[in-house]
Amino acid sequence: MTIQATISTSDRPAGASDPLGVAEALRLIAAHEQEAARTIVMIPSENMLPPLARLPLLSDLYCRYFFNDAEDPADWRFPAARDAAALETQLTIPLLRQLARARHVNVRPISGLSAMTLVLAALGGPPGSPVAVLSPQLGGHYATATLAARLGLQPVVITGPDPHTPDLGQLSAILKARRPPLLYLDQSHGLAPFDVSAIASAARQASPGTRVHADTSHWMGLTLGGALPSPLEAGADSFGGSTHKTFPGPQKGIIATNDPEVARLLRQAQPHVISSHHYGATCALGLALALFAGRCPDYPRAITANARALGTRLARNGLPPEGAAFGYSKGHQLWVRTAPHGVAAADAAGRLHEAGIRVNFLTDLPGISEPALRIGLNEPTWLGLRPADVPELASIMTEAILAARPPRELAARTARLRRRLPGSPVPAALRDLARVILQSAFSGILETPPEAVP
Repeated sequence: MTIQATISTSDRPAGASDPLGVAEALRLIAAHEQEAARTIVMIPSENMLPPLARLPLLSDLYCRYFFNDAEDPADWRFPAARDAAALETQLTIPLLRQLARARHVNVRPISGLSAMTLVLAALGGPPGSPVAVLSPQLGGHYATATLAARLGLQPVVITGPDPHTPDLGQLSAILKARRPPLLYLDQSHGLAPFDVSAIASAARQASPGTRVHADTSHWMGLTLGGALPSPLEAGADSFGGSTHKTFPGPQKGIIATNDPEVARLLRQAQPHVISSHHYGATCALGLALALFAGRCPDYPRAITANARALGTRLARNGLPPEGAAFGYSKGHQLWVRTAPHGVAAADAAGRLHEAGIRVNFLTDLPGISEPALRIGLNEPTWLGLRPADVPELASIMTEAILAARPPRELAARTARLRRRLPGSPVPAALRDLARVILQSAFSGILETPPEAVP
């Protein structure tokens, strides 16, 4: 059944500043869902949450607290989710330990920035302590230094000769002189991951007391899936970040470590910076981990293969991405300048949007002086994009950016390509269980009221 999602002027409140009505809000959601089924999202910092993993966000669990992860019989002060405790203690945490190759994991952060806050608060030392962070021109996150300062720490910035290479000599000198309790590797923008082993080795020699934390938000799916080395095995004391970029999970955050003291400090600090850890999202993370594990190592490896294939094809079409020296990408991202073709990046992103393809345009990509496109292959790969699909995708993108075809024609091609992607097939037995959950959670919506029956 197709829902008529067009909003008529009669439905809109008279005042322009008046809030939407419930019916109008639902129409917007319905319209978004229908449009999403025809489009391809290529934003590196976003990924789809598989439909089965969305079910906890629709259930009663989304409304509940869960603090008693030790399942202490005498400590059920918030018991509403007690019957579903195993979703965290026997699903999310064991799977995350396994995939992270870590003895200790923390699933309390509610986002990547929340994880960053917890790490800085727990491992950054007392107020006034220096903390080493990356320059934004080295891919560092825009918020790390200011957040550290707001927590009373003194950020010390690490730079490098190019956006993907920290200056290890400078790093060693800074660590030796300042002895910071924490080196926070916050690679927010990057076409190639840092060599954590080399960085951790340099840090150990220069300042043995400095802990190294790798923020792998963008690399999480590649790291958990084994396509990249574990930061812990490379010498980092901990790693973590958001769970909705290369990892196809909910908007949440995690931290992993093999050091019991780091785990203790994180747990000690967490009640002061995080209250509820959004139990519905924690359960969704567990289901996402289970679904992800079933597609490893193929999915994470395919992300980079697709990124490199698209980079090669765009270059062949006259739109070469950055990073040609290393095959355009060693992860999920491509960065493309459009200004040399007389097209502003914002206009290029707008043309792609009209063609059914969603990308970023950013003004602060390291090493690029003008706004440029940032393109991700993570979500299309989860949907099932294959190398055989890349020529058509590259053709649509090129013709959209250069305005070589009408947007409506390109949008139709995008919709056809999206329909060809297999998505996330659900076995019949799991569909039946999902149906039970939906019927229980939405009985008041899905069931026809007796008075409406003819």
